Amino acid sequence: MAHYAIVCPDDAGGFLPIGSVGHELAGRGHRVTLVARPRCAPLAELLGLPFHPLETDEISKPWTPLMWVSFRAVRADWVVNLRNWFRWYAELTLRTLPGALQELAVDGVLLHQNVAAGGTAAERAGIPFVTVCSSLPWREDGDVPPPFTSWLPADARASRLRNRLGYAGWRWFTQPMLGAINRQRRAWGLRRLAHVDDLFSPLAQVWQLCPQFDFPRYDLPPHVHYIGSLGTARHLPTDHGFPWERLDGRPLVFASLGTVPARANLPVYRKILEACAGLDVQLVLALGKWYDEHNAAREKLGPIPDDAIVVDFAPQLALLDKAALLITHAGVNTVLEAICRGVPMVALPRAADQLGMGARIVHSGVGLRAPFQSCTSLQLRGLVQRVLAEDGFHHRSQQLQSAMLAAGGVARVADIAEQVVSTGRPIHRS
Repeated sequence: MAHYAIVCPDDAGGFLPIGSVGHELAGRGHRVTLVARPRCAPLAELLGLPFHPLETDEISKPWTPLMWVSFRAVRADWVVNLRNWFRWYAELTLRTLPGALQELAVDGVLLHQNVAAGGTAAERAGIPFVTVCSSLPWREDGDVPPPFTSWLPADARASRLRNRLGYAGWRWFTQPMLGAINRQRRAWGLRRLAHVDDLFSPLAQVWQLCPQFDFPRYDLPPHVHYIGSLGTARHLPTDHGFPWERLDGRPLVFASLGTVPARANLPVYRKILEACAGLDVQLVLALGKWYDEHNAAREKLGPIPDDAIVVDFAPQLALLDKAALLITHAGVNTVLEAICRGVPMVALPRAADQLGMGARIVHSGVGLRAPFQSCTSLQLRGLVQRVLAEDGFHHRSQQLQSAMLAAGGVARVADIAEQVVSTGRPIHRS
């Protein structure tokens, strides 16, 4: 049996899906160790898998004040923060991960796409690795809009030009991260990487999508595999004390804007409450709470209708099993979990690849979308009513449910990981 390291980003949205692959591998008799920053220890404990922390306290984050002020003026300072975060995360990965892999004596690595420098660390250690894209894949494709945009695909010269301009912005965004990685690769005598696509495994890449829920792609490498959702069968040991007895049998609308709350979510929570008030539905609203430093938003929410259920952290999969509709920020895991249960959606994407997921929701016919900040409660109410009333959304959701489940999920990823470790060669899709 082999020993696998699963290298995860330090958020629940990235940790839990790839951790479910660890459960599958452990169930097959392999050793599995989750590797991430110390703050992820509670998540590893929930998954019941061994945890190896990467100590990173001494590595300071970069700060670019002039650029931050410039982007702040157009309310896009998050772009600069995220750009700096990816550079910092690459640097701490390069400092800490090679030693951890050697200490653990692993035979193979399952590497989350967002740990962009992890492939270089695995290459340095001489260990084969599989790239797991549980968020939207970063691959550049001129026929496909960039994952951080809300654009829909179109077969027109203007659309392809627009896509190329978007990817030029993506190369600017990733330049500090790629530069940090290449500096370390040069010191280690490894070849220079010319493009972000070069960061990912040449042996196997797995995408948490299915073709029916992606834009058309005409030039996909043979070692890229669509594997559906990694979270459809995950089990956590608690339902967080959810008041099941309060469900009254009306159509259930489940609303969640992510596991970790953000200040910008508060006005949107209020709009969701107002949009569903008076409809013949029951709303369950999850405010999100994971790390102790985040306070519950309930105290700042204002009046809550008597029949609405508002909780910090909800048993999401169990509620989706009962839901008639999901209102979502279009996070990848939540959207795919809804599709795997045939639940149509209203998406309120805010930033990053949530925009690309919102576009795929519309393109595939499983729901509608609206702007995160500017959508009014009245507009949101109309979208909720339309998705609930029109059979086409439910029918298409059921079609995609079958396609997503047929893609293979965690079992397929475990098969691919075993083949990579046993052969050391690229694993091509059928």
